[in-house]
Amino acid sequence: MKKDIIIPEVKHVYVAAIQRQDEHGNMNWWVHIINDTDNPLENLMIQSRGYSDLETKGGKQTATLRKAIKVLPAKSAAKLEPIMPEVFDLFNEYWISFFEDGQMKDHKYIFGPHTIDTNFVDPIPALQVQGVLVR
Repeated sequence: MKKDIIIPEVKHVYVAAIQRQDEHGNMNWWVHIINDTDNPLENLMIQSRGYSDLETKGGKQTATLRKAIKVLPAKSAAKLEPIMPEVFDLFNEYWISFFEDGQMKDHKYIFGPHTIDTNFVDPIPALQVQGVLVR
């Protein structure tokens, strides 16, 4: 029965942490969702949380946050939330569900401990900036 379930693959949808300067000149990290597909994504549901133990998803934990986005156009990005340096030592998980071409898809993106760092930046698709990308 389980072998009959087809789970669609998520391609060209990413999560990235990007450092931005605020109005006071301070540098802060923001998490973005990036749609690098040729189709809009619809009815996105994003759940984020942090934890220190990857196996049990327990140990030191953060609150679970949820966000909804009605439509994310093709080749675009949306800010999800700021991420504070106090949680950089945790696994920071973003579980995203959405519809693409009428098909429901979901994917879990996890920043490992201490990976949100300027030493790990790469070019970010659709934004033409540098950041830490999770595929």
